[in-house]
Order: sequence, then structure tokens, then C-alpha cells
Amino acid sequence: MSEKDPISRREMLRSKLGLGLAQSIGYAMGQTQGVRKHIERSIREPVPPSPPPPKLAVYHRPPGSIDEISFAAQCTKCNACIDACPPKTLVPLTNAFGKAFETPVVDPNLGGCTMCEDRPCATACALEGADIIDALLPMKMGYAIVHRNTCRSHIGEECTLCIDVCPIENTIAHDWRKIPTIDRSTCTGCGLCVNSCPVEPAAISIIPMKDRPPKTTNQETDQPNQDQNGQGPSPD
Repeated sequence: MSEKDPISRREMLRSKLGLGLAQSIGYAMGQTQGVRKHIERSIREPVPPSPPPPKLAVYHRPPGSIDEISFAAQCTKCNACIDACPPKTLVPLTNAFGKAFETPVVDPNLGGCTMCEDRPCATACALEGADIIDALLPMKMGYAIVHRNTCRSHIGEECTLCIDVCPIENTIAHDWRKIPTIDRSTCTGCGLCVNSCPVEPAAISIIPMKDRPPKTTNQETDQPNQDQNGQGPSPD
């Protein structure tokens, strides 16, 4: 038997409480130190940049369409341009929300835009008063891209359908591997190549033009008629 006096219950409780208190204080000090290090590190590190704003959805609009925001906001959805389209390739947009819903878009799978010289879609739009398809603007609607993995030429089959149907000379040509390549600078995004592609789904897609110009202004109607010397009309 030990010669030392046994520890009383009070002393045992006191020692346990002291040990628990010491552990709590140590844990709190550790947490405080961790928070301090996190704050110091946050101050030293640069603030991360804010996420970019959401991109504006751009659609395959008729040739001569003004910028996307103005087009969607001012379109009356009268379908006059759709009814006037000779190849019937204009359709109301259904897979969109807000103001863009049911506005006219080009569906290349219905044949593609034939880029009529008299611009009947623009004329119909102007007659209805919307005037958001401007016959004075370029006909460029976008540009085509080739999905090489699904293109017939990529697997060794000879195919020139997209080249044959393209209305702009040398815009689509075969490269050294006999795979179609597209010159984006001359491609108008008419979509005739998409409709001609024998692959399902088509191995060609149209990327709509993002930076369409705003509506043109007719200076002749805004200013008095001038002669060749820049002088105004005669008072007589």
C-alpha cells in the first residue's frame, strides 16, 4: 500500500477542471492565431477580379439587321419579313426568352438565305414601320465553321456539296487533306452550305455576327439638298 495520502474527490475535480480550462484556452489561442494569419494573408493577397458580365445572346438574323439589342427591342413580331422571304428560311425564334422570343431568325436547315438583291425582308420591315432590317447595311449575317470530325471528307469520302452550293467564289475550298476550309472574311453566313451538307446533323454550323452595326442615317433626308460645290438650294 502506498504511503502517500489518497487524492480527495475535490482535488480530483479541481485538477480536471484546471486541465479542461487549460485545453480550452489553448484551443482558443490557436483559433485566434489562425484567424490572424488568415487576415494577414488576405491583406497581402490581391483581390480576385469580379466575374465577367453574362454574354449577350446573338442570333442568326436576316441580312441587314441592326445591332442585336436594338433589333430585339424594336421588333414588333409582325412576321412581315417572314412572309416576304422567298426561300422561306426565316422563322420566329422559339428557344429564347424576353424580347427576343418570336423575333425572326434564319434557319439554315430550311434552305438558307439566298441574299436577294431587292431585299424583300428589309422592304417588308420598313413598310410595317419597324425598319430594323436595313437594306443599306451589309448582308453579312455571320460565318460558317466546319466540324471536321463529322465531315465526310475527314473520313476519306469525297464530298464537295458545300463548295458547290456556296454563292461566293473561293469562300469554301479544300485544304491539302481535302477537308473544307472557310474564309471567314468573305463568308456571309447565308447557311446554304448547312442545308446542303449530307451529314445528320450537319457538319457545318453558322456563328452569328456579334457586332452588327446600328441603323444607318440618310443624310440626304436630314440636310438640305446641296449642289456639287456644297451650296444649299437656290431661294428661287
